[in-house]
Amino acid sequence: MSAYPRRLIMTIGDSRVGKSTVLRLLIDLFCTQEKQIKVYDHDTRFKLAAYSEIAPIKSIDFFRGGTDIMVDEFNGNCDALVVDMPGQYLDKVIQYIHKVHLFKLLNDCGWRLTFLHPISHRLDCVEYLEQLLDAFEGLADYIVVKNQYFDKQFSQYHRSGVDQKLITLNGTDAILKELNKYSYETIESLCLPYSAVSKRLEIYSVYRAYTYRWAKSFHNSIINNPIAKNYLGLVEPALNNEYLGIEEDEYNF
Repeated sequence: MSAYPRRLIMTIGDSRVGKSTVLRLLIDLFCTQEKQIKVYDHDTRFKLAAYSEIAPIKSIDFFRGGTDIMVDEFNGNCDALVVDMPGQYLDKVIQYIHKVHLFKLLNDCGWRLTFLHPISHRLDCVEYLEQLLDAFEGLADYIVVKNQYFDKQFSQYHRSGVDQKLITLNGTDAILKELNKYSYETIESLCLPYSAVSKRLEIYSVYRAYTYRWAKSFHNSIINNPIAKNYLGLVEPALNNEYLGIEEDEYNF
């Protein structure tokens, strides 16, 4: 067994801040490192459908008895379980975690909970994050993803002091750069994994280049961050460009 705990990773946060986008990028990253994962969609928008051929994806509802499914998985062979949680249900999520004694269940099986929390420019995101940190403190691990589609400065996040609270809890943050909106819209319309975009020659080459660089930038922001890498259960090797289906210098123009 690994010396490191296996991970239950929950994408959590306000609505429409990029939770599903971050999760899809994370699935691609896990695949480059040949991690055994299972993905659970707690949302109702089916934003993960494009990834069903890459990783097993099942619907789950913790609020209606989904805990038993997870307990069985804790005793399985997966390196990580990833759950895309719905937005704006934080109170209910906190109540659920306490009700089922989730931290004890995880500890008994040698697992650890990681919250992956994208934020935008809005004050609501900061308040949501602060509530999460106050609810669980050191019982969980935290990665905040600053989604630059919405902002570059994140003044609310830094002005509030929640960034310092994150540090005191050994949390960390990462950057998700802004993707060209036409690239994003094209990928969404074709229902493609980000890792498959480079292989689709019908997509304008500039859009493929934007998407490749955007995904690689996010992956590197995780791999080059020892705390984030640890909290996601990832290993050291650099990105496997063969998985992405392109050579490193194909888009150096």
